[in-house]
Amino acid sequence: MEERKTRPASVVTNDPLSAAIEPALKVGAACGGAGFLFGSAAGIVRGLPPGLSGGISALQTFAIGTIFSVTRTGIVQAWTVNGVPPVRRDLTIASTIAGAVSGGGVGFIARGRANVLPGAIMFSLFGAAGQSIYNRWTAPKEVVSKQNFWKRMADKSWTPFKVLSNEEYAEMLKEKMLKVDVEIAVLDDKIAALKEQQLREDSNTTEVPEGRNDGGT
Repeated sequence: MEERKTRPASVVTNDPLSAAIEPALKVGAACGGAGFLFGSAAGIVRGLPPGLSGGISALQTFAIGTIFSVTRTGIVQAWTVNGVPPVRRDLTIASTIAGAVSGGGVGFIARGRANVLPGAIMFSLFGAAGQSIYNRWTAPKEVVSKQNFWKRMADKSWTPFKVLSNEEYAEMLKEKMLKVDVEIAVLDDKIAALKEQQLREDSNTTEVPEGRNDGGT
């Protein structure tokens, strides 16, 4: 009976560097395309060959975008602890560092040592500003319940208005009903007293003429 050999399941290893290269190349390609258009337009304005100017600008922006994306992804992965990504403030710091590295590196390669510090400062500011805008744009918005006009007026300290709950409104109605019942009882007593007084006056008016007639006979 032949023994069946079981092959071990293939283990897929996730290399952080290889996982970061593909999106970095996409970011670099997008930056390179934008840089080519900007460089071509700048070459036309300056009287330079558009293709040459656009190509040089595309190479520089491609390098900046790729280095920025790889550096930022590496920092974010390094700062991710137990699957919990960094907070928004740390993402801004990561983008600032990535901008400084990409701007300073490309400035050194393209224009020499003198452009390392200006390039690092400029692109670090770009990275921080872009990440801050993105953080604000993607921040969860608080759901604010809409209040009507009278509710807003009642919340003001200087207004005499007050918004009552259902229980408070029911209690207020009960108090008013009790007051109405008391007033009705008082009115009934007054009406009864007036009727009794009227009956007495009627009886007095009927008794007086009879007495006068008896005295005259």
